[in-house]
Amino acid sequence: MTTRHILRRRQGATFIEAVIAAGILILVLCSVLAIVSQSFRYIANIRLTARSSQILQQKMEDIRLYTWTQMQNMPSTFTDPADTNGTYSGSINVTDAYIYNSTATVKKVTLTVTWLNRNSKVATNRLSTLEIGRAH
Repeated sequence: MTTRHILRRRQGATFIEAVIAAGILILVLCSVLAIVSQSFRYIANIRLTARSSQILQQKMEDIRLYTWTQMQNMPSTFTDPADTNGTYSGSINVTDAYIYNSTATVKKVTLTVTWLNRNSKVATNRLSTLEIGRAH
């Protein structure tokens, strides 16, 4: 009888061992899924930030093509024509800039783009440049 009892114990896992193993497996799988989900959200936020940089760069290039008078009369907001979902909203801020020992008229142009990221938080990206007035 002792031999049969020993053989039965070695034949398989008990119910409690199987439940513990299943619990550990479920815990590991849930952790992996959470990490994958967070990774996808992180990548989506990186894409949104990269797109905001492209929008800022394009608008800044447009502004650099303006004449001095056009730059003085720019609207204070802008949108990206390719942004059909209305994800990004932009603003333009033009202020006087002072350069030491210079008589040139200089303006500081700051572009700001805001959007709602995948974590439902408002994100912002900025780009600034100096524009020198041309003598007429």
